Amino acid sequence: MTLAIVLFAGGMLLSAFFSGSETGFYRLNRARLLINALDGDWISRGLLWAANNPSVFVATALVGNNVANYVVSASIVMLADAGFEGWARADVVLPLLLTPVIFIYGELVPKNVFLAAPNRMLRRCGVPFGIAGVLFAPVSFILWLFNKLLETIGRKSPEPWQMVLARRELGELLDEGQAVGLLKPTQQAIAQATISLGPQSIAGFVEPASRFPRITEKTSPKEVVAITRRTGQTLLPVEDSQGGKRVAHSYVRASDCVLTREEQLPTHPMPEVKERMAYLSTLSHMLAVDAPIARVVNRKNQTVGYVTLARLQLALLAE
Repeated sequence: MTLAIVLFAGGMLLSAFFSGSETGFYRLNRARLLINALDGDWISRGLLWAANNPSVFVATALVGNNVANYVVSASIVMLADAGFEGWARADVVLPLLLTPVIFIYGELVPKNVFLAAPNRMLRRCGVPFGIAGVLFAPVSFILWLFNKLLETIGRKSPEPWQMVLARRELGELLDEGQAVGLLKPTQQAIAQATISLGPQSIAGFVEPASRFPRITEKTSPKEVVAITRRTGQTLLPVEDSQGGKRVAHSYVRASDCVLTREEQLPTHPMPEVKERMAYLSTLSHMLAVDAPIARVVNRKNQTVGYVTLARLQLALLAE
């Protein structure tokens, strides 16, 4: 009877430990973890390694939870045999009575505790979990190999999901920065929009070439001003002949045409970007070359349309 009670208490502790650790691992703040690791905290360094190798951590937690469940189940059977020897239905009723206790104190409460303070709780549990990782290494290694086999068969890489989690963690860090007064609401909104728009392609921001009047280097500045007044376009691509086709490699500002006294167009070189280029990469490139407009081309190097810096910047404020 005493052995059964001890095993039940030990199984409950193991269940709470591994269930809470698994929940805390998914809620880790990697920024804090990295700062602590750079400060020389060896436990944080170990947790950072686990965060970069999540399959190892999850495999250890899975094995630990199964061990805990086995110990609890065995202890309940021993309790039924030792404490209720003459009751034929003890092996059915006792598990039903203890199930709420196991669920609340072995799963629900520890998960909520680790959810509230994941970094602090995991740091305190880092050494025991590391010992468990060494003890369960043979079984965890088999699970890790099985996971890699499934990735190979399914040809699915975890990197996209890791990027989603990383963006979510960064968003939570920005929310925390605003809460403590480090970021203003406008700064947070722009940062959140950058995270959201960053990986998207610029295909949704491309304006078709038909919206831009076709002009050449022979067009006079006065004609450009007249076209701008008529169409409202202040940035006009300037086409030139290339292999029998007319392609725009430069642009002209309507404001420059108003101020110039020369008959020749004051053109500027226009950069070229790929249709599938990421939003943030395109925005950075256009800012670096100080170009308010860029020509967008497809895989066949054909002009799809044009993207303007103003539209890309406006998307950050409208997101």
